[in-house]
Amino acid sequence: MKTKLVFIAIACLLLGLTTSASAQNNIVTAEQANIIRAMDQQMARDSMKQRMASSLLDGNDLLYRATGWLMRNDFREGIGVSQEQNQKIQEGLRSIEADRENDPNYQSLLNVQGELRGTLHEAVIANAPPIVLEEMQKQYLDLRAKMLEMQNEKRTNLVSEILTPDQIKRIYEFHISTMSETGFVSSRVFEFLDISEEQKKQLDDIRKEMELEIDEHLDKIVEYNDRFDEKFNDGLTEKMRAIPDQEGRQRLLDDIQRRLVAEFLPARNELAESGERLSNSLKIRMFDVLTDEQWARMMDLIDNPPDYVKSIIAEMRERNRIANANAGSSSGGWQPGPNAWRPGDAIPIQYRQERETRRGFPRGE
Repeated sequence: MKTKLVFIAIACLLLGLTTSASAQNNIVTAEQANIIRAMDQQMARDSMKQRMASSLLDGNDLLYRATGWLMRNDFREGIGVSQEQNQKIQEGLRSIEADRENDPNYQSLLNVQGELRGTLHEAVIANAPPIVLEEMQKQYLDLRAKMLEMQNEKRTNLVSEILTPDQIKRIYEFHISTMSETGFVSSRVFEFLDISEEQKKQLDDIRKEMELEIDEHLDKIVEYNDRFDEKFNDGLTEKMRAIPDQEGRQRLLDDIQRRLVAEFLPARNELAESGERLSNSLKIRMFDVLTDEQWARMMDLIDNPPDYVKSIIAEMRERNRIANANAGSSSGGWQPGPNAWRPGDAIPIQYRQERETRRGFPRGE
């Protein structure tokens, strides 16, 4: 395994770095303990961001994401999935989760991950150069990505084997119809509009070109969550210990939550605004790749979804409304401008008009 070989090479390099007194005596100083703690936290943040980026950009989990809706009768009927198919899917997904411990390939990666994490800590104690620590952290994240990809591939293969091609196509059409409620859209959904190989390449190029901007946006999300959690947990253990009853502890948690939601409202609104701008930019660039026939098909899926999709969109919007209300967005928060992509609108009216204007004309004229 290539990853294993690289890991061994770095481990050998570290053998030459264990000459410091702290490494020889296996004594961890307070400063080193803080470095290790900060490094572990950073890797956890990077791993979370990695998962978000994979879901947003690659779309490898789109089929798996839709399986949650299979619990609804109207969704199953709309997609044409039988109760027997659904049962096989749900049992298969549970089996995939349960069998990870028995999967030698997954366990091999898990073991290498644990070894790499331990060697990373030893490297800190040995005062290894920053470049070595950075490379090892990168390998750790690569391992996490490979493990995530392995699980996504198993889930996707399971669903693909049980559902028919027409049922799979309807699931991707469902993702298009609900585009307004899901923020970022993966280029994979457009493949089911019968796009050409050249169009696939164009969409992939757009995704790659915007990776840096999306990565920066995800950094802001992770930073926002970190700051919120840090304030929420500040002195929380001592405060909880001072309250004898469970109801009082719950009131304390609710009060802290409400106070912090109000305090962080401006930052949350700013994050929502920048995320919406970025999402719009990505979507519009992808829309420009579609032919007029593909565009018309997509517009029909968005403007005239079947009744079961309308019902699900209504539920999505209600959940979003409640979440925004709980976060205080209804009181003085950011609101979209007159030409913005409003929540609930999959395509901004301005772009629709521009698209209609250039129908029948060569691109660029």
